[in-house]
Amino acid sequence: MKAAELRQSILQAAVQGKLVPQDLHDEPASVLLERIHAEKARLVKEGKIKKEKPLPPIAEDEIPYDLPEGWVWCRLSDVGEIVGGSTPDTSNASYYTDPGNGIPWITPADMKNAIENTIYRGKKDITADGYNSCSTRIVPKGSIIFSSRAPIGLIAFAGNDLCTNQGFKSVIPYIMDLRNWIYYSLQNKTEDIINRAPGTTFKEVSGTFMQKEIIPLPPLAEQQRIVAKVNELMTLCDELEAAEQELEALENRFEEYLPKSILQAAVQGKLVHQDLHDEPASVLLERIRAEKARLVKEGKIKKEKPLPPITEDEIPYDLPDGWIWSRLGDICYIIMGQSPDGTSVIDKRNVINGIEFHQGKSYFSDKYLKRSTQVTTDPKKIAMENSVLLAVRAPVGSVNITTREICIGRGLCALLPLCKMTSDFLFYFLKSMEEDFVSKATGTTFIAITAETIRNQLFPLPPLAEQQRIVAKVNELMALCEEIKAVKTKPIEQRDTNRIIDFPVAKQEEQLQLAARGEISKKPSAELLQAIDDMFAEDE
Repeated sequence: MKAAELRQSILQAAVQGKLVPQDLHDEPASVLLERIHAEKARLVKEGKIKKEKPLPPIAEDEIPYDLPEGWVWCRLSDVGEIVGGSTPDTSNASYYTDPGNGIPWITPADMKNAIENTIYRGKKDITADGYNSCSTRIVPKGSIIFSSRAPIGLIAFAGNDLCTNQGFKSVIPYIMDLRNWIYYSLQNKTEDIINRAPGTTFKEVSGTFMQKEIIPLPPLAEQQRIVAKVNELMTLCDELEAAEQELEALENRFEEYLPKSILQAAVQGKLVHQDLHDEPASVLLERIRAEKARLVKEGKIKKEKPLPPITEDEIPYDLPDGWIWSRLGDICYIIMGQSPDGTSVIDKRNVINGIEFHQGKSYFSDKYLKRSTQVTTDPKKIAMENSVLLAVRAPVGSVNITTREICIGRGLCALLPLCKMTSDFLFYFLKSMEEDFVSKATGTTFIAITAETIRNQLFPLPPLAEQQRIVAKVNELMALCEEIKAVKTKPIEQRDTNRIIDFPVAKQEEQLQLAARGEISKKPSAELLQAIDDMFAEDE
């Protein structure tokens, strides 16, 4: 049960006398009601309130449930005066003043500023002239402020003397000791009042509507016990609601965190078991360096500056046995993009020759690069098939894999893994580093990362066989993440009510009697199972 449902259940139990035990020594509510009527008559006699038209007695069909001994039903106007509000002419600036400089004046929009169920003042006060210019009335501290339109049901205590606009039907209790009970009774009735409220463009309840509302009235002493219990339980509901909000926030971020956690585990060697029979990564790194030297010697790639040795304070975490720290410049052939002459970049529908051109991440997907609509006839930098593309400027950090040879502009860098390493593991590593690359970016007009930053980036190199196992596991888990996302957004199918099996009634009387006497266990197990089946079988 959610906190909101629990609150409503608590209130419902409270107004039905089910929250605390009754005490026969309490003064009956009928006596209390007589005292309230006497107080109301005194106020009328003293001219402090107007005499109201008598309301009809409460009819039998108005009563929703039975009350405990000592309680009575009454109308809201029996226990408090219903007071409306009004708005001074808004075109007259002299009628309004800053909060604290006039008479507190509340609109429904101000109710969001209530503190612990109490409202003190609104966005602006009204002056004495503003007050006298309209029919609003001051309600004393402790009155119950109840919005009667746009929307119905915002409720709070008046924290001081104040008045309201016409969007309220507030209740001034004839005996202030009743205020907490009236507050919770109205809170419990709010949904019912909204459902019965008249109106087409917007719903609104009148003063007469509110006067006629019926509420249960317990003995005053019991009211106080109930209110104390409700306050105690509502505090627990507050804690539950806070926990629900925390959980909801966690669930909302679950989709974001789970893939990141998977990638972190993958690049730290925590996703699959290590195999001592795998060729160590140190041997793989030597083979990569040998291949790179061969490509340089054959003139296929340029010779690069030696990379600095990895120092102890650079290492962010320990690696499993068989892994080794390297730099991206060690294990990849890195190509920084360079934009071709603008006149050579044209719509691919207009040319036969040319190579597909990508300036930035416009055609990135979740993993594989989509086709660009542009080609260039004057390519400057080529990303080879199976290269991992890294966005290096405005924005920084996004990655994709190209499955074909393309020309890349200044917004991209291509990293081609060497020595038969798959691009997938490199892709997942770079994806796990997106926020890190953003933090290393520099620039004012737009941020960018340099070739040196990329070449020097540490890379946890696993054995080649383990890379393949990790990639397979990440692919599997990412697919599950997508399924979770799909399930979360999928509408709940309507339940097939035709398949609901009715709870057994008459036919199982014998079995129920046996169970009640504790004799059902004496039956042989096969017979017992049959009895259970019979109990829950569909009626023919």
